[in-house]
Amino acid sequence: MHNLLKMRKSFSSFVLFRQINILTCGRSHKISWLPRAKSENKLYNNLINNFNKLQFYNTTPKAEVKTKNENNDNFEYSKEKLISQMNFLSDEHARPYYKLPVKTLLHICQTTKNDSKNGFCNNRLYYIANKIKCSPSELSERLAKRTFVYSLSFEWLRNSLETLLEMGVSTDRILRDLWVLKYKHETIHERLQRVKDMGIETLYPWMVRCKQDIMNRYIKISQDTKNILGRNKSTQIYLADRLNTTPEAVAEICTRIPALKTIRVTKVKHFLDFLISEGFQPEDIANKPRVLAASPDTVKQRLEKLRKLGLTEINLNVLCKSRKDFKKYYESIEALHMENKL
Repeated sequence: MHNLLKMRKSFSSFVLFRQINILTCGRSHKISWLPRAKSENKLYNNLINNFNKLQFYNTTPKAEVKTKNENNDNFEYSKEKLISQMNFLSDEHARPYYKLPVKTLLHICQTTKNDSKNGFCNNRLYYIANKIKCSPSELSERLAKRTFVYSLSFEWLRNSLETLLEMGVSTDRILRDLWVLKYKHETIHERLQRVKDMGIETLYPWMVRCKQDIMNRYIKISQDTKNILGRNKSTQIYLADRLNTTPEAVAEICTRIPALKTIRVTKVKHFLDFLISEGFQPEDIANKPRVLAASPDTVKQRLEKLRKLGLTEINLNVLCKSRKDFKKYYESIEALHMENKL
């Protein structure tokens, strides 16, 4: 009986050994995840402790001792080797490209070689920089984020760029919106010409790719602006005329309230018309111009609330207070109103 038990244990050991050997062949991690029979805990634990000390590698000894830093060094070396073939004139121009993955760099490198071979350019960075009259250093940061430029055919890129310039799109706007180069030159010309025919003189790259309803809204605003200002008048001169003050005074106001520098004249006109119809004098608005930078809807709501409390003389600065400050002011006026009722 004793011998049978011993043989059974020996056989169980052999079975477990074979299972572990089969399941862990070629693995480098621990084997403690293997299931075990309840009746053989001790035997199993001994085997686990012994086998967890072993290493299972299929690689060569040289690969085993290779460190992460060495891998990184080789990775950076491959990037450096690719970038060195892209005809950059300085390290500064090339620096942003080190952030790109090797796969992208391979594609850019191949495109650059093809361009050079066909006599188009040595690198598209310098071709575009020359066309839009900007520094390669400034463009390289942007081009490294818009690598689709290296996927376009050179003819596509050249035609799209030349069409934008011929249509009068400024170079700094092209620099800020390189996505426009994705569009065919026929599409660029057609859409910008349509805008020009509507009487819009200042063209932007976004006009090529925007939805029609957005374009229609922009055209309406531009036409309204032209009708309000005429040909030679600016928004600041218009404000000076409406507020009975000088352009210099308006320029000083815009310095104190920067939001007025970019305010649309259509908004200014409607807002001024509303405030004057509510009894505010142009001189009063000129003395408290911050109200013009506020939301017209908010100002209207606050005027209505204060008028309901019986106020007739309202300070314009109250109408453009923060929500918290206006609430506090309104509650104090409301409390006084209730006291007077009693």
